[in-house]
Amino acid sequence: MTNFSEQVDNAVNQTADQTQNLTGQAGNAVDQIPERTEELAQKADDASHQVPDQVQAAKDVVTKPLPKPPAMSVNQASAEELLKRLQWGEPALTIIDVRSREEFNNERITGAVPMPIDHVLDNAENALEHKRDIYVYGDSADDAAGQLRQAGYAKVAVVQGGLESWKAVGGPTEGVYAFSSPLKD
Repeated sequence: MTNFSEQVDNAVNQTADQTQNLTGQAGNAVDQIPERTEELAQKADDASHQVPDQVQAAKDVVTKPLPKPPAMSVNQASAEELLKRLQWGEPALTIIDVRSREEFNNERITGAVPMPIDHVLDNAENALEHKRDIYVYGDSADDAAGQLRQAGYAKVAVVQGGLESWKAVGGPTEGVYAFSSPLKD
């Protein structure tokens, strides 16, 4: 029987050791809770301080002043100025060609609208806002620009050098003679 009693004693001792071991581990885990809680609280606090910085960085990027197109010259504008505005993507301008319909059809600044000098005011009143930036070119461009200004169009500039100046700066053209065309000759 001693053998059995020794086995029971050993089992009881092992169980007691395991219980003590588990109790110690549980105690250590409980002891770590405040430390772990403090560590997590510190991380949360650090993160909460980063949020305003991240929000401010986003605001700085989003609220930067938007780029502005090149300004329009008063009365006279170079072909380079017009080209820069078009390359910038400026949609709020109109290019008026006051040459004859034949000259317009042969070759013109890409996007230009035909308004012969005799009808420039009637056409402009029907098609353009008075606030619109207007560029005029052709032999009678100065006269057309003057008429438009007198009619209340405040932002009107004559393209210096007209179509030839435009082509010299590499501005795109359209029309019968602008491309290789079977109609050219």
